[in-house]
Amino acid sequence: MFEPLLTQPEILTLKNGSTLNIYLNEAVSDFGLLQAMSGHIGEFILVEVGPESLSILFRLHPFLSLKCTSEQTKTKPHTTSLSRGAGQGWRLFSGLGVSPNLCGQQLRSGLAINVDLNGTANFTIVDSAMWQLVALEEDLRLFHGPRELVQARSLVSREVVYDATTEQILLELSELENVRSDLSRFGCSELVLRHADVSEEVLKLDAQLSRKKQWLSRSFNQSVERPNWQDAANQKLTNDVQARKLEYYRLLSTPAVNEMIQQLILDEE
Repeated sequence: MFEPLLTQPEILTLKNGSTLNIYLNEAVSDFGLLQAMSGHIGEFILVEVGPESLSILFRLHPFLSLKCTSEQTKTKPHTTSLSRGAGQGWRLFSGLGVSPNLCGQQLRSGLAINVDLNGTANFTIVDSAMWQLVALEEDLRLFHGPRELVQARSLVSREVVYDATTEQILLELSELENVRSDLSRFGCSELVLRHADVSEEVLKLDAQLSRKKQWLSRSFNQSVERPNWQDAANQKLTNDVQARKLEYYRLLSTPAVNEMIQQLILDEE
């Protein structure tokens, strides 16, 4: 199913204690990465495992590049590793409910995967909060229900970022529109209409996504509004700065003007 998304297989030889670093090409935006995150973006199969080295066959998404270093990166405590032998492999997935912007940031800085040899090869993601290594025989993502429902659930359960930039909000809006479009097409299929439970879940998820879209749209509008015609649209003014400006105006104006402004505020309330 994902054959067209990955490059032709290549073989890489690693020594014990090496680190695989996966990078996102600089010319690729987060919007381009968004289209690739519906499935796995990398596949690795061990060809040969020796006491001090191993050979691994890998395929990556064309947006990505792979580099190998001889030094390992320090991992966080209680980080789990995936043990693989010759003929076994794993796929690289983004975590469910993780923002594509965060995934893109980590790929740009480099996703590090440590490799240790101890009879078998152990693979450990240095920062496993946003990415997952899934063994080939345990890759059941396609069988956890329809893809449209899985994506909609993960998007609804995603943590809200209140200080997101305009570009990040626009990226989330694009992702939400794609998911809603797929969900709407899925809900209109004849097979779904025959099952009341599935059809009801589609309606609930669509309503939740609609409310999230309203909030994101409002946040986007606020991020591009101009608080003052003298300032640029993307100029950020904190409440403290605005409060100090108002206090300066109050001190410089006459008591009569201050009383008139206070009366206008009371009339509006």
